[in-house]
Amino acid sequence: MSVGPDFICIGMQKAGTGWLYDQLQYHADFWMPPVKEFHYLDRDVARMNNPRKLLERWKKAPGKLANRRALDDRDVRFVEEAVSFAGKPRNIAEYATLFRFKNGLLTGDVTPGYSRLEDNVVAEVAEGLPDVKIVLLVREPLDRAWSQICMAARNDKFDTDLLDDPADFREFIETNEMVNTRSFPTRIVARWHKQAPNLTLKSYLLDDVIADPDGTRREVLTYLGADPDKPSGALDANHNRKSKDVKL
Repeated sequence: MSVGPDFICIGMQKAGTGWLYDQLQYHADFWMPPVKEFHYLDRDVARMNNPRKLLERWKKAPGKLANRRALDDRDVRFVEEAVSFAGKPRNIAEYATLFRFKNGLLTGDVTPGYSRLEDNVVAEVAEGLPDVKIVLLVREPLDRAWSQICMAARNDKFDTDLLDDPADFREFIETNEMVNTRSFPTRIVARWHKQAPNLTLKSYLLDDVIADPDGTRREVLTYLGADPDKPSGALDANHNRKSKDVKL
């Protein structure tokens, strides 16, 4: 088994990465880092905000956190080491060492923001992690953009008055980085094929996750080298913890 992550899920955002993370974190063949959206590769200098927040939450209330399996000592060591990277420049070799905590299991990094990685970073990943598998979850562009806008609205980061003026809303769609740099899967795939031709990349449609969750789960697990007949804890293949989120 290779050093470092066995796979990296590069997004897309709002395309089922939460579904994937949940199916893997409870599967017996995986040790998934307790932090989803690690955001190491998409920073020139590491910030480690999400690991730090998780560590602070765990210290205040040790034990099981919402939407996470119960943390054990190696999870805490992983997070503490990740936090120690803050302020340091990106280093693929150091990043790889974090995943030694997998201890013979499969593991990976699920960070949908990686769909926006620059060419040079994709090339760095290909050189530094020659055996890593790449996973891309794909959602129809308009539907994906609208879902992201709904999420921004829930977090008070979208001015809903824009919806009353088609011209203003169109300008927002065309110019907003949150929307227009994340919505084109063909561009993402082309970038990885060009800059990382040695890596395998497989994409899966959110439509298929919804229409055939069992079949899609089986395909993903098989690609990653896991046993598709093993359950993901008590989760069904169609589990969606965000199903009750408020939409515009």
